[in-house]
Formats: sequence, structure tokens, C-alpha cells
Amino acid sequence: MNFRMVKIGALTRRDMKRSFFRWLFYALLLLFFLMIQSTLPFVEWQPLLTVTLAVAVSVFEGELSSVIFGAAAGMVTDMAIGGLFGFTSIWLVPCCLMVTLLVVNLIHRNILNFFWINICVLFIIEFMELLFKHIIWRDPDLDVIILHIMLPSVISTVILSVPVFLLVRFLNKKLGHDTTDSEIISVFDDAESDDE
Repeated sequence: MNFRMVKIGALTRRDMKRSFFRWLFYALLLLFFLMIQSTLPFVEWQPLLTVTLAVAVSVFEGELSSVIFGAAAGMVTDMAIGGLFGFTSIWLVPCCLMVTLLVVNLIHRNILNFFWINICVLFIIEFMELLFKHIIWRDPDLDVIILHIMLPSVISTVILSVPVFLLVRFLNKKLGHDTTDSEIISVFDDAESDDE
């Protein structure tokens, strides 16, 4: 099975400007979600909006850019929740890569697919945090951590993931690269020529 990637030709000045502003808005959203996560008193219902933003960006962007944005979002998440710096990035980077590959090769870009992918990524990240920060060290309050910290955090993140996806989709629609039919057809032609 050959994986396909949409090849983009030379960018015009207009496309470069749109790309710059799209990534500027992604960065501003990341900083805004960092501010929300670190300053607002959510108590147990602390949403992981930076992780959701990384997954939403991975749905609409390419492999390399989603991995880099996932690494940045993971480090920002660690700063917001006070965890070990880079711990979330270790798990978020491969998740963002897999999300991008799934969207490019297997599934459609719609809100239902994003919803399920986001839930899976959240459970992977929360399970790794639970495993490496609590289970290995035999934390006696494991049930309290799961029921009163992690589960409410995942629920609040899932609830707030829909507006995050709609916002990223709006930004990508207004400032994204216009893929022409000839670029899409050339991808399938390249895949067929590799099969022979």
C-alpha cells in the first residue's frame, strides 16, 4: 500500500501571505488556550484545549507541520499543567502524525471523525500520564486521580473540542491553500505509477 501526499507546487505571494497569517492565528490560538488553561479556575474540570488544538491542526495540515505544531502544543500543555517539560510532546507528536496520515489516506475531514480521533488522542495522553506519573509510583489515591481529575478533564475537553474544530476549519477555509483538481489527480496518478 502506498501512502499518498498532496504535492503543492510553488507558492505565490498571496499563498505565502495566507499561510503566514494562518500559522500566526494558530500560534495566537495556542497562546490563548495556554492562558485559559493556566489562569482560569476550573478546579477539576481543567480542559486540555492545547491538545485539542494540535489535533484539529493535524486534521487540516501536512505531516511535518502537524508534528512541529504538536511538539509545541505538548510543551505548552506541560507548562500549563505544571508537568515534566516535554512529557506530553513525547505522546502528542506521534498522535499528530497518525492523525494527519489517517486523514490523508483513510478518513474524511468532518467533525464526527475529528471527535473520535480527539477522544482517542486524549485517552492516550491521559493514560500515559496516569501510567508514568501515578501507577509506576504506586500512588494510593489512584481512584481519586482518575475520577476527580482525569475524567472531568477529558469530558470538558471533549465538550469544548467542537468549537475548536470549527474555528480551525474556518481559519483553514479562509486562509488555507486552494488545492486544485489537477494536484489531486496527480497524486492518484503518482500512486498508480508506483504500483506498477
